[in-house]
Amino acid sequence: MKKFKIALALATALTSVQALEFGTMGSQAFGMGGVGVAIKHSPWGLYYNPSLIAADDGFKVGLHLGIQSKSHNFFQLFNRNFKNLNYDDIAEMTNLLQDSRLNLTSQDGVVLQLPDFGIGALALGGFMNISASGVAKAKLPNLTNGITNVDNIDLETNYSVLTLLEVPLGYAFEFETVAGDISIGTAVKYMNLSGTSGNFQIGNNTSLGNTFKDMLKIDLGKSVSNVGVDLGITYEPLDWLAIGLVGKYLNAPSFELGNTTYTINPQARAGVALNFDFFSLGLDADLTANKGLSSDIKTQMIGVGTALDFSLFALRAGLATDLQHTEDLIFSLGLGITFLDVGIQFGKKTNPLNGMPMPDYLALQVGAGFSF
Repeated sequence: MKKFKIALALATALTSVQALEFGTMGSQAFGMGGVGVAIKHSPWGLYYNPSLIAADDGFKVGLHLGIQSKSHNFFQLFNRNFKNLNYDDIAEMTNLLQDSRLNLTSQDGVVLQLPDFGIGALALGGFMNISASGVAKAKLPNLTNGITNVDNIDLETNYSVLTLLEVPLGYAFEFETVAGDISIGTAVKYMNLSGTSGNFQIGNNTSLGNTFKDMLKIDLGKSVSNVGVDLGITYEPLDWLAIGLVGKYLNAPSFELGNTTYTINPQARAGVALNFDFFSLGLDADLTANKGLSSDIKTQMIGVGTALDFSLFALRAGLATDLQHTEDLIFSLGLGITFLDVGIQFGKKTNPLNGMPMPDYLALQVGAGFSF
């Protein structure tokens, strides 16, 4: 029970979920390493690049549910005998707690794209990001004879939980020129941010039941709304070649929640893709370093991915890395059967957990989509 209590405390205390990196939405992009700014055969143009609504018009529906975890110096905390911690264990845990984190992200969305009736194309969607952050302070005991017991370790945690809901309405129009087709699109998004914060302690005199009660005291009644604006362009010099550029949150929307002001800085991403009937190959790169609502940790992704999409079967693969943290590579795999999709992403870098290698990055998704 004591080992579980310490593991629960560390898992909760070190959580820092980043909601406002560029993110990954939709089965196609998920399986292709997050690539989507110039990929035409996808319902998720509203999220990645609103100009794609006109560049590949038609009736499209998409649904995405995904969760991911990122860790740093986290699993190493549990590779020890908590009943008898020696001096080396305490010293190593002290160092790890100075820079140890577990990031958990949930990104979910739904999108509906309408065909172009000659006046441009429209799309409507709903996207949700869940964000939490926490700071833990460990009170470690002085050792007696080089041995201590887990009962002597106390943890104090300050945490916050944020949920961001976006409801975008997108419009795009395609211009045909002698040098190729140019599509321009924009998305105006109603945004609502809600959240809470608090603190709790875990130690020798703390019951597990009270700890769960403290964790579940999440009042999301506090909320504030604003509007965000995205703008994108797609250039197609050839029918099968697309070059895309998108700017998200160009108006830098801010939210005053309690005594804290949260600002979403503008993001920019460029992409290029080969779009054939049954085959796609794309490359995306963040032009800006993005940080989460509740975290100062920055991300700047670059990814490459490919897909084979047939009427009843799809296979996708991709590779990505974070230019701000280049020590890890992220592999992506996706499988689609009829209108259902599943996917997995995992990092190359691993750390042991009770003798088993655990990837520092792991993500899973399920989704559905169709277009005609």
